[in-house]
Order: sequence, then C-alpha cells, then structure tokens
Amino acid sequence: MESIVRLIIYAILILINWLLYFFLHSHFYFMLLVIMATAPFLSVIMAFLLRHFTEISVESAFGSTDKEYGRQNDKLYFFIRITNPTIFISLDTMLELEFKNTFFKSEGVHKISVPIHCFKGNKIEIPIEASLPGIVSMGIRKIYIKDLMGFVRLKKRIGTSAETIVMPEILGEYNYDKAALEQGSLESEESSKKGSDFSDVQEIREYIPGDKLMSIHWKLSAKRDILMVKDRASMSDRQLVVLIELVKNTNEQLNMILSSSYSLINQIVNDGTTVRFMYWNIISYEYETARIDYKNDLDTAFAGMFYQKTYSDMEEAASHMASVNPEIKAYLHITSDGAQVFMNIRENI
Repeated sequence: MESIVRLIIYAILILINWLLYFFLHSHFYFMLLVIMATAPFLSVIMAFLLRHFTEISVESAFGSTDKEYGRQNDKLYFFIRITNPTIFISLDTMLELEFKNTFFKSEGVHKISVPIHCFKGNKIEIPIEASLPGIVSMGIRKIYIKDLMGFVRLKKRIGTSAETIVMPEILGEYNYDKAALEQGSLESEESSKKGSDFSDVQEIREYIPGDKLMSIHWKLSAKRDILMVKDRASMSDRQLVVLIELVKNTNEQLNMILSSSYSLINQIVNDGTTVRFMYWNIISYEYETARIDYKNDLDTAFAGMFYQKTYSDMEEAASHMASVNPEIKAYLHITSDGAQVFMNIRENI
C-alpha cells in the first residue's frame, strides 16, 4: 500500500513538471523531467544489485566474555554482520528474525529495519533476555531490501543462524538435610577430585579422545607440545544420585524442575559432595549419566541434556530405575506437577 501511494504521488509530481515544461518550454524543467522519469528505474536496478551482492551472517555472544554459557533472565547478545561490497546503499532494509528455544519448543518472529552502507559492513547488536533455559537460537529467514525511492521491496532468502546455551537461573539457597541426602549416596569408583594426591596417579600417557579435560597434565603438555593426561588409580568415594524428570506439560512445569535442580546441585557440589546426575533419554530408552564434581561439570551436563526430548509423565524416569539400575539403593528424585517441585529421597525397590 505504501509503495502504491508513493507511485501515485510521484506520478502527480511528474505530471506537474510536464505541465510546467509544456507551458514554459524551459530547459530546466525538461532536464528535471528526464531525471524524474529515469530515476525510478535506476533505483530499482540498484536494489536488485544490492540484493545479489549483500551477505548477512549471525553470531552469538554473551554479556561477559568470561562466561561459557548464558544465564536465564540475564542479558544475552546476538550480532548481525551485513557485508556490502558495492557502491549501492539501502536506507531501509527489513530483517525478519526468528527466535527459537529448541528444548522448550517455543519460537517467535521479530522484524527490524536497518540501513546498508556501501563498501563496508554493518555490525548490529541484538540484546535479548531469555525467560527460559535451553538452547536459544536466532536466525534470519529472509530480508526485504527497499530501493532508495521506496517503490519496491525485494525479498532475499537467508539461511543463517546462531545459537547459545542458556543455563537455569540460580534460586536461593536450600536448607537441605545433608544426612538425609546421604541415604541416596552410592559407592563409586574413579576419583577426579581436585587435590587428589599425585601418588594416586598410575601413569602419564598421551591424550585419547574421550579423556576428561580435568585429567590433562597442562605443564607437561606444554613442554612436550602434545596433550598428556594423568591416568589415576581407582579410588572409592561416595556420590549422591540425583534423578530429574524432563517432564513438560507446561513451560512453567519444566522450568521449575530445571531451576530447582540446577540450584540444589550447585549448592551440594559447592558443599563438597559429588553428584551423579541422571535423566531419562526417552529416544534411546536409557539413562544419561554425568559425574559432577564442580560447577563446570554441572553446566556441561545441563548443556547435553538440552538436546534431549521432553515427555508428559512426571514419573517417567523414576519408573525405570529399579529395572535398569538395581545397584542404586536410593536416589534423590526431582519432579513437578506444574504447581510445585517435589524433591524426595526414594528407595530403589
């Protein structure tokens, strides 16, 4: 509609200019008439060339560079880079941005208008605030380049996107009963605690894909210019088994489970207790397990979990524990009915 109005107004201006030339026979009005008649064609041609040569990419970043992951309800940043190697410009290019949270299966579209400069690139900062944890992505599906005179918008399909992983927010501290939680502890092998005496190291060998980063001997690796790892003797320690349900009948239900689980495990680990973190993989029909000694382990475990599929039964993971892991005598079970979170020590019977 806007383009049609512009065309009508422009046609009226040309008609007025033609009438002035017809009655006055002025060279000025003749030149002006020629310019006005050819300008729309040049404007549209430039827009076509601009559409062909313009490149757009999307990058993700965080509010601070020392963080590997974003945080729920904190500010995150995406950056749009526009490259234009031509002399042509656009004062009004509309970008159609698509935001997704693949874990929660939510998405939305937002449109912004930006200029495109000649012979250089634009870098546009897009701040967002993720209200839910998970894998948050921003993509550009298509752009609409308006010519300088505003007569046409040329569509160009774009297939670029970037994603960032958003960790749950940390709620307040929990007043948990440590003695009660120890009922859900499990004797386990292989210590990876910091501060383990070096006498527990059996040998130092070259890095093999799959080895934990915390086992890398950094000083020796730097000297030999190859990654070396410390192969430790097995030790016995105790792990608190925590099983969480990836149940999602509503976004609020799953968000409550994730925030509560993340906050509690973070607090338990900070208190010096190792956690065996478990959740049910409904696709492969097995438990995914991660050992958590430090907060970095917790972030890594949650990052991997965000690629899983949710389900609707709030007891799905717990229903398989006795048959799949009979060696676990008890565990801390975390689930929700959508109104509140339940954290209970369960005997595995």
